[in-house]
Amino acid sequence: MNVGVGSEGETLVPIRARVLSTPRLSLQPLQASDMSRYCAWFGDAELMEHAGARLGTEAARRAFRASLAMMNQPVPRAWLWVATERATGEDVGLMGLVTKSDVPEIGSIIVTPQQGKGFAYEALACIRDEGFRRLGMSVQSGCQLPTNLRSIGLMGKLGFKQVPGRPDRIHWHLDRASWMADLGPDVG
Repeated sequence: MNVGVGSEGETLVPIRARVLSTPRLSLQPLQASDMSRYCAWFGDAELMEHAGARLGTEAARRAFRASLAMMNQPVPRAWLWVATERATGEDVGLMGLVTKSDVPEIGSIIVTPQQGKGFAYEALACIRDEGFRRLGMSVQSGCQLPTNLRSIGLMGKLGFKQVPGRPDRIHWHLDRASWMADLGPDVG
């Protein structure tokens, strides 16, 4: 795998997040100028209701700096994008893959006015495919609160299968072989 988990003697090439696009979205890699929107999103109690605990201002700033640091390590451990609607330039949210326990975890935060429009599926399908195709990932995971009912359907639609985990979370798994089998021979 090109992103830092390889066999002995394998040359690892750090692959950074690049600009991505879908029919309706532009996904720009997270950068230093995104701190205010990131902190606003993670500080919004309504938005964080199904994602995790709301962060105070200083905690959100620390999380933002940590996210950028993970993206900029010699071998990245995170690939994060700010999604905007191409037609309007309006913010849609934050999407990404973040390595936890050596497994990339896919996820998103969609701003309230953009929820229910199919943007999460569109962006995460693009990021899932980027992870397998370009970043060389062999597996991706997901984790959500059981109260996030929309995400349950979304993860299934993305091809993830529910797996055992902590009782207070729903855990998901998708390996490269299953992804390729579900999407056909043109993938890979």
